[in-house]
Amino acid sequence: MTHSNWQSRKGWESPRIRSDRKRTLLLTWVMALMWNAISTPLLWTLPKALDENLWLILMVVAFPAVGLGLLWKAVSMTREYRHYGTVELVMDPYPAAIGGQMGGTILVPRLGVQELAASGAEVSVTLECIYTYVSGSGKNRTRKERILWAERGTPKIETAGQGVRLAFRFDLPGDLPEADIERSSRYHFWRLSVKADIEGVDLERQYDIPAFQGDARSHNVEHDISTQVRDQRNKESQAAKEAIQSGQLDLPGLSRAMHYQDYGHQIKMRFPMFRNKMLSVFAWIFAGGFGFASTMMLTIAFSGGAFGVFVGLFSVPFVLVAIAAGAAALYLPFNRLIVRIDRQGIRTLRSWLYLPVLSRKLAMDQIGHLTIKRTGSTGQGVDKVEHFKIIAVDNEQKKVTIAEDLDGKDVAQHFCDYLAERIGVSARKMTS
Repeated sequence: MTHSNWQSRKGWESPRIRSDRKRTLLLTWVMALMWNAISTPLLWTLPKALDENLWLILMVVAFPAVGLGLLWKAVSMTREYRHYGTVELVMDPYPAAIGGQMGGTILVPRLGVQELAASGAEVSVTLECIYTYVSGSGKNRTRKERILWAERGTPKIETAGQGVRLAFRFDLPGDLPEADIERSSRYHFWRLSVKADIEGVDLERQYDIPAFQGDARSHNVEHDISTQVRDQRNKESQAAKEAIQSGQLDLPGLSRAMHYQDYGHQIKMRFPMFRNKMLSVFAWIFAGGFGFASTMMLTIAFSGGAFGVFVGLFSVPFVLVAIAAGAAALYLPFNRLIVRIDRQGIRTLRSWLYLPVLSRKLAMDQIGHLTIKRTGSTGQGVDKVEHFKIIAVDNEQKKVTIAEDLDGKDVAQHFCDYLAERIGVSARKMTS
């Protein structure tokens, strides 16, 4: 055990871990009441705002509307908490072992098996390793989370008196960070979440659990979530492989960004404009935000004086980010790629708003192999989607992109293998 005093942390004194629902509920009520107390008086200015402009009206209405949303959230959480009461996690092993297993049972005393069956409820447990940190300064400080690892699956549901017991266990990779006992502005922690979509009142609880390096395994729980996840991924990967090999390329991981046409003697792939909608939206938001901030700071800088010089120097990183975000905002939505593959070789044309930007040609006898490369990801945790492109590498190790914005490593690799077989070259697995 790395830490000898880890049980001194409140909530970790025994294997019976309580959720943070009560604390979160109280904080939500405090925030909802404070927000409404501050924003409701704005409605008194609405008659005057009607005589002003549209932006003032929107501001007057928006803040109370957010307050109503917070109030509704607080009421919904209170209803859930009163309906299910205390829901404890009993850990096995205790603590969770990074390099071993995390397992346990969750007893829900006010939920019956019949209720789950009648509503066709979907029950899931999610385990996450999270790095959290404070971003910004002063009054603009916000806490953010980055999920380093996560798995989700369906627990085993057992009858326990008048309630139900949810049993599960996870295999934990040995290279993940331990839970920090002392919590400062930056730390790691492990979170277990249980969720059941039940008709009437949904169940949702989260647990901050101890997890440290070790090889301990669960003694009393056999229901293995990690095996469930691996089996499901292998099943989906095999199904995608068989579909691609048979020429069925309307899979979500391919069809989102690619229009594929096979004429027998020629393959044509089109990657049209607006295929990266979410990334484009984020780029526009960044460009707008940093562009506005840069404009304001440069206006102050050009006013002169020592303070203007200071603001001018401080604005440099904002201007650079604004330029980069602006370029991305213009490039991402409006670029397109057309790829043609026939007996002569590969031809690609990159254009922007239908204006040709870059064309490449690669004779068939020049192609050494095809491979995939990771280009980024969207989302995080169990909802994370990795994006890949397929590259043709010639005998001189020059690279030409022939497919991009493919979702999922397995789908990208199977499609790479399919193309390599079609054109008679080798396909290499991604090494990193």
